[in-house]
Amino acid sequence: MTAFLIESYKTLQYDPTQDYLRQIAVQTSGYTLTNSVHLNATLSFQPPAFQAAEFAIRVNVCWFASLLLSLSSASFGILVKQWLREFLAIPYISPQERIRIRDARVQGLEIWNLFEIASLLPVLLQISLALFFVGLCFFTAAVHPSIGTTTLLLVCCWAFFFCLSVIAPLVSPRCLYKMTALKAASRHARPYIRSLLQ
Repeated sequence: MTAFLIESYKTLQYDPTQDYLRQIAVQTSGYTLTNSVHLNATLSFQPPAFQAAEFAIRVNVCWFASLLLSLSSASFGILVKQWLREFLAIPYISPQERIRIRDARVQGLEIWNLFEIASLLPVLLQISLALFFVGLCFFTAAVHPSIGTTTLLLVCCWAFFFCLSVIAPLVSPRCLYKMTALKAASRHARPYIRSLLQ
């Protein structure tokens, strides 16, 4: 993703090259020929105020948001791993005390919703991937329409199968395509969806 961001970030910045070329064109069109001597005209060039292209803003918003979400999920993943390692670390003490400590930690897991927090990490990565794909569609459409159409078609196929895998457990409780973060929502929504399908 970083390589894409390096390229797309340039589209948000002012590039004086185009202005230099325009200035040269204005100046050369202002030359006049008098007695075989070239005289420079007094035409002046005022560069227009820079404004980034709309596609460049869209692409960069999607890709920077994607980068932030993926890095955030990596950071939270490291934290969850440390929390679980601390959960499993029990000092060498008597078996009764070990059982008491383990029981207190299990209750702490439930009170502090550690598993629910850990189940959000894949969701963050999926959102990050979706934002990257949306930005890629904008980027490739600006490069060439046929490349943009191909990219959009492939991204739509991915989105269709992803949505199908999210919806399938709502229809059938035996479906194995379950996301941990959506288990409770699936359980509550399943009766309503079944009534709609009947």
